[in-house]
Amino acid sequence: MRQEPDNKLVLDLDRDRIKTVLREAYNISKDFLVTDFDISADEFVSKIDPYLDSNRVTITISLSLPSRKYPLMRIDLEPRRKKVFARLHPPSKQAQLNHMLKAL
Repeated sequence: MRQEPDNKLVLDLDRDRIKTVLREAYNISKDFLVTDFDISADEFVSKIDPYLDSNRVTITISLSLPSRKYPLMRIDLEPRRKKVFARLHPPSKQAQLNHMLKAL
């Protein structure tokens, strides 16, 4: 944490690393699930900008990553730890995908 000149405490996040983790999660998910997502990688990564701009993010952020085969897929991001977790059905695919994502 750092202190701004106007005495506000803000969380010092590694924004570049967070965006890199999200981009890699997109690519790994696309390769593993053998599907094309409804949004591009750039659009997906840009979804995090409003949260990072608030500069006070300490909770897990859930971003949708829909595709035709997995319309309810979500990627949960924990910004302080720079870790991602995929949520999708069936649970067996979710477990396999998260096993690969934990290396990020």
